[in-house]
Parts: sequence; C-alpha cells; structure tokens
Amino acid sequence: MIKRQPVGIWFNVLVAVLTIASVIVYSVNISSDGYFKDASVSNLVVYCVVVILMLAIVIALAQLKLAGTSAMAVEIISGLLRIVIPVLLALCLVSLISARAEGLGFIYFSNEEVLKEVQTPANMSSAAGTIANMVCLGVAAVFAMVAAFFTLRKKDA
Repeated sequence: MIKRQPVGIWFNVLVAVLTIASVIVYSVNISSDGYFKDASVSNLVVYCVVVILMLAIVIALAQLKLAGTSAMAVEIISGLLRIVIPVLLALCLVSLISARAEGLGFIYFSNEEVLKEVQTPANMSSAAGTIANMVCLGVAAVFAMVAAFFTLRKKDA
C-alpha cells in the first residue's frame, strides 16, 4: 500500500513532517534560555495542529474508493483543505516573522557596544532557533502549495 501512493500523498506527508518539526523547534526555542524564552506567538501551535489534522484528513480521504456524487464531494472537500493548508502555514510564518523581527534585529544589528552584551551564546542560539523555525514553516508552506497541484489518486489502468 505504501509503494502505491501517488506523489501528491508523499508531498502532503512531507508537509506534515515539516510542520511537526516546526512545532518542535518552536517549543524548544521558547523553552530554552535566550532572547526568545517564554516569548510565545499567539495561535502558532494551534494553527500548526489544525494543519496537521487537515493533512491527515486529506490523506485519509484519498484512500477512500468512492464513486458518483460522494466521490465529487470528497474531491471538493479535499481540494478546499489543500487550499487552506498553505494559507495557514503562511499565516504562521508571517505571525512568527512579525513577532520576532525586532528581536532578531536587536540581536544581529545593534551598535558595536550593545552587540557585545546582546550576542551571548544563549541569545545567538535562540535567534538561530527562530530562523530555523521560519525556514521550516516557509518550506512547509511552499511544499503545501506544490502538493495542491498533484493528484492524490493513482489513475486506474
């Protein structure tokens, strides 16, 4: 069954893995010492969990063998979910960027005197974690956009 999955399913699985990785990096980032300790971004984890649930629904719906009106309804629901998923991931990315831009600017682009005090190992690690989180969310959003263009069912021969 695993080998018979089309490319669209694999892209959606990859998006789910990247989203889970993003939540893990985010959780580590806000719980570790450094500039962004306890600086949570509202609804970021909630939206990521919703995305993961939507991806699970899309993958599960693709496994159903339906015909007629029910197949058309499932295809419409799946299509709508595949449109909403990259939107939510992009919203997460924009929220994270807007919440972290000032802190990243302070850590990386302050005066020479301030940089010596601000660029501690903990703060640099916190900034690197934030950047890694942004990359994970950005790549997940792009892959989710790409996944929307692939079919989720193999063509019957």
